Amino acid sequence: MTDHHYDPHAIEPKWQQVWADTGADAAVEDPAKPKKYVLEMFPYPSGDIHMGHVRNYTIGDVIARQARMKGFSVIHPIGWDAFGLPAENAAIKSNSHPAKWTYANIDTQAASFKRMGFSYDWDRTVKSCDVDYYRWGQWIFLKFWERGLVERKSSPVNWCPSCATVLANEQVLGDGVCWRCKSTVEKRELEQWYFKITEYAQELLDDLDTLPGWSERVKTMQANWIGRSEGAEVDFELCDADGEPSGETITVFTTRPDTLFGCSFFLLAPEHPRVREFVAGTEHEDAVMAVVEAAARETAVERQLGEREKNGAFTGRYVVNPVNGEKVPVWVSDYVLMEYGTGAVMAVPSGDERDFEFARKYGLPIPPVVLADDDGLLGELSGVAE
Repeated sequence: MTDHHYDPHAIEPKWQQVWADTGADAAVEDPAKPKKYVLEMFPYPSGDIHMGHVRNYTIGDVIARQARMKGFSVIHPIGWDAFGLPAENAAIKSNSHPAKWTYANIDTQAASFKRMGFSYDWDRTVKSCDVDYYRWGQWIFLKFWERGLVERKSSPVNWCPSCATVLANEQVLGDGVCWRCKSTVEKRELEQWYFKITEYAQELLDDLDTLPGWSERVKTMQANWIGRSEGAEVDFELCDADGEPSGETITVFTTRPDTLFGCSFFLLAPEHPRVREFVAGTEHEDAVMAVVEAAARETAVERQLGEREKNGAFTGRYVVNPVNGEKVPVWVSDYVLMEYGTGAVMAVPSGDERDFEFARKYGLPIPPVVLADDDGLLGELSGVAE
């Protein structure tokens, strides 16, 4: 009887070498074939790969192999996201030079990926710490800057004190910890560069319709991330500490300026620059600062969860509703985000569920709003309050 014993230590290196020698996974230009570009997120070279890498890059490899079997000309490259503070901090912890540490880890991970048999075109490997790579990042940044599409400003960010770096909302886990090191994430006010992605919001939204094979669920997620909103900016006159109109204004962005008559209170994000000024040395300072400090311990994602309780405090100040001249109280609340609009919100509890919940919790007025429909018929907008 034939011995069919499988010896991976002998068989796999043999065929991996054959694939490498013959360029089995290299992208070959063929005008007759449809093209497919398969790219997984580049790994961070902070050590060898783990089972999370195996899962992620196996999925990508399956997609690439399936595309080749379907007759596509496939480009399936690999690279390393090797620049920045995470790599530098890891090198410091290992008492190594960042360059030596980073390139050694890249070699280790590459060897592991090859042992996994992933079908990468290794001739297209990139390392973001190589000057031949990052010079193009610098070049395109300068092009954005020349066209006024980047700006430097101060803004609240998610900060990991262990990694000593800023995290995207997606990198903060549901329990408020860093996805990489599991340290508690803090909110910090930092000055940094921002790309004005919103300048391209409409084009990005329009092009979602040109993406074949994308599910409606994923396209909806992308549309929400792009976050283009149509509306108007409205100025509310600020009252001074004695409650008298001061001539100063605070601007809000609203998608429903037709509901201004239903505005019964005014909200500021905890990070709004006027909050501390309004309450400093007043009887409202302790309550307001407690809301500010609690919000700093939560991520923007957590603060926007619909089911969470909304918290706030009265600042002692008022603004004047521009359509009816009524004074409305200014509160600070943790469900208002500084990065959306102006960080200030005209609260219309009869037209917004979150405003309604907040008003009910703190005993604030919930006036109905009368609106005209598309046929010009008047109707009362009070369904939320009911």
